[in-house]
Amino acid sequence: MAIDRVIWAGTFDGDQFPMLPCPACRRGRVAFDKSSLRLEEPRYSSLGPEEKNWIPTFEVNRFSAHLHCVEPKCGEVVVILGDTEFIEVTDDEVGFGYSSVLRPRMMFPAPPIIGLPEDTPWLVKNELAAAFGLYWYDTGSSANSVRKSLEFLLDHLKVPRISTSKKTGKPTELDLNGRIQFYEKTSPSHASTFHALRTVGNLGSHGAAVTLEVLLDAFEIYEDALADLIDGRRKYLEELRNKIISTKGKY
Repeated sequence: MAIDRVIWAGTFDGDQFPMLPCPACRRGRVAFDKSSLRLEEPRYSSLGPEEKNWIPTFEVNRFSAHLHCVEPKCGEVVVILGDTEFIEVTDDEVGFGYSSVLRPRMMFPAPPIIGLPEDTPWLVKNELAAAFGLYWYDTGSSANSVRKSLEFLLDHLKVPRISTSKKTGKPTELDLNGRIQFYEKTSPSHASTFHALRTVGNLGSHGAAVTLEVLLDAFEIYEDALADLIDGRRKYLEELRNKIISTKGKY
């Protein structure tokens, strides 16, 4: 299932804040409670206009707000902390200008960016929950949590962490790349996905910049792999195709 990139854009208009998946019930959506929005400008920022060469983009604001699940039996509350950012806008009447948008830096509990099968191993879920939370503040650390979750998924798939060296006969610890190569020998179908996730995770581990686009791409291919590996999505669809063909659609 494709990720709706708009709702994970990173900055939002306070009047058009998107509804996000609920981290508690997973069925509902959490909606922005505009009445909960609190904005505060530090004094050093409020004094800025008195300085020479000041422009609106120098202004600093911190904000807090709540999201509430619309499902009556859930009612989860997500707390948001962040700051504001000025973006350039063009208006037909006033021409070029600036508009202030909200940039969340933390959401707790964090809305899930992808859906996870119910039987996803707890350690995998836990690391991905961390990745969802870090997404707003530190994309590198979020990518690193994706990498950690992949290690736990390979544990679930019975991929060893230690292999015996053919040359020396001694046990050798496998790094993530080695474990994926081991998995690839018998189950190549998702190996390319695992290598892609490892690549993104390595960027985060080494302190390199990880863009939101790359991180969302990683989440999207991960979601597809988990649906197949945990829920047997591909096998299920194949059975449906075969059923239609074998019965000529008469059932």
